[in-house]
Amino acid sequence: MKKIFLLFVLLAVSCCKAPSLSTKRSNLPTVLVTVAPYQFLVEQICGDKIQVLTIAPPGVNPHSYEPTIRQVAELRQGVIWFQIGEPFEKKILPIMEKQRPELLVVDLRNGIDLIAIESGGCPHCCAHSQDRHIWLSPSRISKQAEVIAETLSQTFPEQKERFAVNLATLQEKISCLESELNALLTPLSGRSIVVSHPAFGYFCNDFHLRQLSIEQEGKEPRPRYLEKILLDAKESHASLALALPQYNNKGIEKVAEELNLSLHMIDPYAPDCLTTLRTLTQLILQKEEAKQ
Repeated sequence: MKKIFLLFVLLAVSCCKAPSLSTKRSNLPTVLVTVAPYQFLVEQICGDKIQVLTIAPPGVNPHSYEPTIRQVAELRQGVIWFQIGEPFEKKILPIMEKQRPELLVVDLRNGIDLIAIESGGCPHCCAHSQDRHIWLSPSRISKQAEVIAETLSQTFPEQKERFAVNLATLQEKISCLESELNALLTPLSGRSIVVSHPAFGYFCNDFHLRQLSIEQEGKEPRPRYLEKILLDAKESHASLALALPQYNNKGIEKVAEELNLSLHMIDPYAPDCLTTLRTLTQLILQKEEAKQ
């Protein structure tokens, strides 16, 4: 109790001028999500009858993000919180449960085939920790969508039929996209993409590509590690380098220049994860075609 009270005091003093999490205000029931792609998925299922708020604001690194007390207070109206395992979730959960004891917390990692993030990857993660960028896997978000719909149906049973219809529509979109990407990327099996931060592990796992991450424990790569990345990229015929707006991109800029690769900015946390997957695929195809 003392720790929670102290956290309240410290955050209130140091972060009282922090920006608001959301300008949304309504009388609708509120569902919370950790990152924006899950706001998109939940809204696809619930429609406009429920307000969905994203806790991590656009442009921040969710792995190191810490909401202020003001921002946490704005979440008190949440009925459900769909989590994915970001570090800040554990930090603020005791406060949120104190504000709203009836808050239903759902871990969307449960029942999902998780993969380990490669060594030298995600900041604030150990070398063999789980990759949390699950929304970049069509097959996995289809399963997560089922959990979301089931949870919403149990909480708001009067809208159960609406949720079921919307879930079916969403899963059809996901299935069509997965088939489309499989057809496009199968000929490129084993090829690699070079990234500043290892956000695309599930995408590469699904479509038999390789992700080469520049990050090493969240920092710029050491010379020996960078040499290995350069060699791997050459041997696997990498054609694309990706910078992410939430992370340090100095390393990827150096690698792209060394390998004469086109460097593109892509936001893995953009709300519409289906569009993100399609955009990434189009970039890969364009660069592969340019090599021929």
